[in-house]
Amino acid sequence: MINYFKRNKKASIALIAGTVIVGFFIFTFALVSSPLNSGGKKFSIYVPTNNNGAEIEKIILDSLSKNSKSPDVLYYKWKITSFFKSPEKFPPGKYTLDGDLSARSIFNKLLGGFQDPISIRIDNIKTIYKLAQRFGKNFEQDSSMFMEYVNGNIDLLAPNTKDLPKEIRQQRILERLIGDTYEMYWTSSPANFFSRMNKIYSDFWNNEKDTLASRVGLSEHEVYVLASIVRGETSDKDEAPSVAGLYLNRIRQGMLLQSDPTVLFAINTKEKRQRVRNEDLKFDSPYNTYIYKGLPPATIHIVEKRYIDAVLNPVAHEYIFMCAQPGKTGKHNFAKTYSEHLMYAKVYRSYLDSLDIKR
Repeated sequence: MINYFKRNKKASIALIAGTVIVGFFIFTFALVSSPLNSGGKKFSIYVPTNNNGAEIEKIILDSLSKNSKSPDVLYYKWKITSFFKSPEKFPPGKYTLDGDLSARSIFNKLLGGFQDPISIRIDNIKTIYKLAQRFGKNFEQDSSMFMEYVNGNIDLLAPNTKDLPKEIRQQRILERLIGDTYEMYWTSSPANFFSRMNKIYSDFWNNEKDTLASRVGLSEHEVYVLASIVRGETSDKDEAPSVAGLYLNRIRQGMLLQSDPTVLFAINTKEKRQRVRNEDLKFDSPYNTYIYKGLPPATIHIVEKRYIDAVLNPVAHEYIFMCAQPGKTGKHNFAKTYSEHLMYAKVYRSYLDSLDIKR
């Protein structure tokens, strides 16, 4: 009888212990699977390359705490999760998190390396240094590392330019970039970036583009440079082929291009101007087309596809002058003769004077 009770007592203890353990696991699973309660606010965590797991865990906890309504509860949820899954080293990347995810879901996303892409816009970039700054703001590696890669691989990035000055060679690198907004990963290196850009450009510039470039009498490099000037002159996609046609007429007639955007690029002004002064036109630079005949030695802007297509498919006309229209239309009045152009220019200057626009 005594043995019977002893056996039942052991069985009861085992049953109670088992129930407690199962209950603990159920409670723990429910706890780490419940939302972090931040009102659905999204936020990002950046895990650097060659990270130390403990240091990254602190970064993650600090970031989560700032975006949670219950940081103390969150801390215990996270520590319980990490007890079962060791965060020895999270894969690097940018992770965008929904604050209503559970600690377990966030942990699994980080541990699995399921990083989210970043968007980088490059259609509004004028120089290689501005591109480096944009890269540094969006990717793990900074602008100095970007320029270090550029200078160390300039023969690859700007082939057939060895006889040119370094600054021009660097600027020529932009001529294999298509202006647009791209999605990439935060951990992408400069090498990754240029590899992606080169693939996009190579796919775009095909045999048909070579044929069209020959028809307008320009090389691939010259097409891109002229497209950058057209981009600087007009934001109207319908007008771009006409502007391209005008500059091609001037090139064929051996005229100075006299493009204001090249002057603004040469003087490297940071302000957005509606008016170029006479003293600006005298600024000595190979990019100033009021002084030097032909196209500038490199692009003055990263160019979108539509401007390259505008140069390759220009409107045929006899215009060799143009002047911006009054009223901020973004369009131009075209002229065949200088006297007609002067008339349009006088009207436009009067419009600027009426608004007291000096620059």
